[in-house]
Amino acid sequence: MSHSNSNKAVFYALMGNGIISVLKFVAAFFTMSTSMLAEAIHSTSDCLNQVFLLIGSKRSKKENDEEHPFGYGREEFFWAFMVAILLFFGGAVFSIYEGIVKLSHPEPIHHFWWAITVLGIAILVEGKSFLVALKELRKTSKAKFFRAIKKSIDINLIVILLEDAAALTGLFVALICTILSAVNPIFDAVGSIAVGLILTYVSYSLVNELRKLIIGESMPRESRNKIKQIVSEFDMVTHVNRIKTMTMGKNKYLLLLSVDVEDFMRAYGIEDGVEEIKKDIRTEFPEVNEIYIEISDK
Repeated sequence: MSHSNSNKAVFYALMGNGIISVLKFVAAFFTMSTSMLAEAIHSTSDCLNQVFLLIGSKRSKKENDEEHPFGYGREEFFWAFMVAILLFFGGAVFSIYEGIVKLSHPEPIHHFWWAITVLGIAILVEGKSFLVALKELRKTSKAKFFRAIKKSIDINLIVILLEDAAALTGLFVALICTILSAVNPIFDAVGSIAVGLILTYVSYSLVNELRKLIIGESMPRESRNKIKQIVSEFDMVTHVNRIKTMTMGKNKYLLLLSVDVEDFMRAYGIEDGVEEIKKDIRTEFPEVNEIYIEISDK
């Protein structure tokens, strides 16, 4: 199985959002566009999000110690949760608030073509960032987009993909509303509210995915069935009683097995067999880095 390089996607997104946020703030200053300001705040929030993801990625690679015998892999989930909160309060709430204020006092957009040009450039940059992240996702799954995200435990990649998808959708909404605001300035406020609602949905989706990972999401059913098949092929195993798995971070799983063995097996034979079982499982699933096998002779 190929593994994604999510840090590559994070760095690319950070550089892209840094450039875009500067352009958006400049355009918001000259155009006095609320939806453009909402987009600028959104991009700035995304930059901080990517810094959080890099911090989480670095801290998750710390070596196991006495207090954390299974390592620090799940620390990425904490930093990604911080990203989800920042995305909501730093982007969604601000955008909706600004849009509501602007609804009461709509103002025409100045320097119309500034806004159109910046939004066009932003769409191109965000599109490239999205494609880089999508390419990394395709290294691990060929499933449809949302199913691949649901199955992935690479939280950094999930965050970047959802952020970029939200950014692209928001940019197209902002572009359409900016064009319509030339006819009626109220559409500028509508665009800001729409961007806020999009970010709210993405924040909710991200928090929901993180909730499952934090409480210990299992490997996909097909992977568990494959493990059962591998174990069952050993002559000494008469029955596979239980298979329990839990994610321990990016590309890391804990596996607990309970199996029955032939009652005539000697201890050294069981020990050798257990090691062979672990070897075969890790060959097929290198992401399973912790394996514990309970033996019964029933």
